[in-house]
Amino acid sequence: MKFLTKRTLGGLATAAAAAILLAACSSTPASPAGASDVPDAAADSEPEKASLTIAINPSSQFAPMYYGMESGIFEEHGLELEIVPQTDVAAIVSGVASGTYDLGFATVVHVLTANANGIPIRAVATIEGQIRPDDEGTVTIASAASGITDFSGLEGKKLATVGLSSHNTLTAWALAEEAGIDPKSIELVQLPFGQMAAALQNGDVDVAVMQWPFAGDALANGGVALEYNNRVMFQDTATTFFNASQSFIDQNPNTVKAFADAMAESIEAATADPDAARAALVPGLGITTEQAAGARWNIGGVPQLNLKAFETAQKFLVKYSEDASAKSAIEALDVSTLVWSGALE
Repeated sequence: MKFLTKRTLGGLATAAAAAILLAACSSTPASPAGASDVPDAAADSEPEKASLTIAINPSSQFAPMYYGMESGIFEEHGLELEIVPQTDVAAIVSGVASGTYDLGFATVVHVLTANANGIPIRAVATIEGQIRPDDEGTVTIASAASGITDFSGLEGKKLATVGLSSHNTLTAWALAEEAGIDPKSIELVQLPFGQMAAALQNGDVDVAVMQWPFAGDALANGGVALEYNNRVMFQDTATTFFNASQSFIDQNPNTVKAFADAMAESIEAATADPDAARAALVPGLGITTEQAAGARWNIGGVPQLNLKAFETAQKFLVKYSEDASAKSAIEALDVSTLVWSGALE
């Protein structure tokens, strides 16, 4: 089984090198995340930076954020968000580290890998909260023509994933291993979520790890849902985050707190009125009303973070690594330093 090999680390390692060079231009040194990240109650609570540029990999899991923007929650916290769609998560990580983006999306696997490569990004808020037992967000779907009905049928098949060394790849490999399949036999094909339904329909791939609303198109074409990956492997812990560089946190502690508070409030508001949150996806993602109506995410998740996902993902990354230096770097991480303390339960 391969994960975090030299080949799969290539994209993030390249991004890491660029990010470190760009980050070196900053005069503010990075420091470990800790209690000092949280603004002093006596300090001015106004955000130091009110207009934020945020990079995301577009999908339905951002419904709480878009609903928070549309309903004025972020405005109430003194923030205005500019959203930049970006399908390459390694580029988002690099952009956060260099200051191109103030905050950006990344999974728990990306946060671990980035820090192992010397990029000090920190998770500051969840995207959709902690994974619930009925989570229908990330789902693995087989094409109707493939004849695959469960993970035991993935031997030698083509699997579409948003990133070759992504969180979705890791969960798919682990589920394949549990089904008795050698994950090395699976051929990975990197595709954006928006192209996966067509790739399944055209026979370019047999299986895809997908997000909504794109998963709805695949299922409408006769696709078969094999498993909801995160509910199996990461229940009761969050796997997707908004992240900031440590230097941004140090310079803008009130901004980070305002964003985290607004995001937690938005997650709770989207849970209270999921139909309104779905409607916010129409202008937010530029999708149709019909696509938005069928959109799913982890509705009802606890907004705050815990360290369980980081600990679990770290163990998988160490277990599956065939590169000694990569394994050592991951193993050496103190996961408690990878999260802004104000985001924890």
